[in-house]
Order: sequence, then C-alpha cells, then structure tokens
Amino acid sequence: MAGRGRPRSDEKRQQILNAAAELFTREGYERTSLEQVAEEAGVSKQTIYNNFPSKEALLRAGILRRCEEALIAGEDLDFTLPPQAFLPLFADRFISSLTEEKPLAMYRLVMTESKRHPEVGIAFYDSGPKPVMESLARYLAEATARRELAVEEPLMAAAQYLFSINGFTVDMALVGLSEAARPFPTSSYVDHCTRCFLRAYAVA
Repeated sequence: MAGRGRPRSDEKRQQILNAAAELFTREGYERTSLEQVAEEAGVSKQTIYNNFPSKEALLRAGILRRCEEALIAGEDLDFTLPPQAFLPLFADRFISSLTEEKPLAMYRLVMTESKRHPEVGIAFYDSGPKPVMESLARYLAEATARRELAVEEPLMAAAQYLFSINGFTVDMALVGLSEAARPFPTSSYVDHCTRCFLRAYAVA
C-alpha cells in the first residue's frame, strides 16, 4: 500500500528551508553557514547540497517560499473584477502579507545584507517584487483591453501603484510604529492612493 503524505525528500527540503529562513533572519546572511543550517534542520550538509547547490540558491528558495506563503502576487484573485474592486483587494493582500512578522524579518535581512552581498537583493527582487509587479501589470493590461483603464505602460504603472502603498505602510511597520501612532489610518492612505491611481489612468 502506498504511503500517504509528503515524500520524505520534500519534508527534508522544507526542514532545510525553515532552518535557513530562521538563521538568515536571526544571524544574517554572511554569518550563517551551511553547517549551521544543517545542524538547525537536523540533516547532513550533503543533504543540503542534494537540494540546493549553494548558499545563494538556498537563500533564493527561502525568499521565494516566504513570498509564496504570503500569496502577495494575488494570482488567486479574480482578474475579471473591475479596477475599483480588484485594486483594493490586491492592496490589502500586498500590505497584510508584507507587514507580518516573517516577511518583515526577511525584508530587514535584504536591506541589511544587499549592499555587501548583491545576490541577496537580486534574489529578493526576482522572488518578491518582480512577480508581484508582473502579476499586477497583467491585470492592468487586461483591464485596459476591456476599456476599464487606459494604461500605456502596465509594468511601470504596476510599480507606481505598489510602491505608493508600500512606501508608507511597510515603512511604518519596519520601524514598529503602531497603527494608533500613525498620522492617519493605513486604510485611508491606501484608499487615497487607489483613488489617485484610478483618476490618473481613467478612460477618457
């Protein structure tokens, strides 16, 4: 009778990713060795190499897993919704995902380590901001084709919208400023950004 549940190799991979994410965010990328990851995960160093060819590859996989866990790209949202309905849902997914403890810890790691180790920043961009922008750009292009918006450069417009809502909300979370201590509610700020964006790209 075939066994149930995840294959043993997949379980080992998840153990390694969990251990690496914990150590990278706690100790930093440079100070974390594969020997430490192996010890934390309860596997051999060779098992790590069987799954990941290098520490950089392990980092990339760890960042990607954090992004997949957070579901920031919103690929499961209904792309046929009108912009007035879709953008607030996408923004809520984006903000709530990035302001949770684990994504914030990973973001701090990237900000700290990317100057000395450019591969950290590249891994973060390829696994996080890039697919999120591309996903939103695809929606904007589809909404433009339906004549719900007038967006000439979907990828640039996606970056504009995402970084407008990210600039305030994530930065406030990074410095630990509570909602009560902020100059205005996060929801009001996001609504304002969304209204401005929709006016800028309204069909003439």
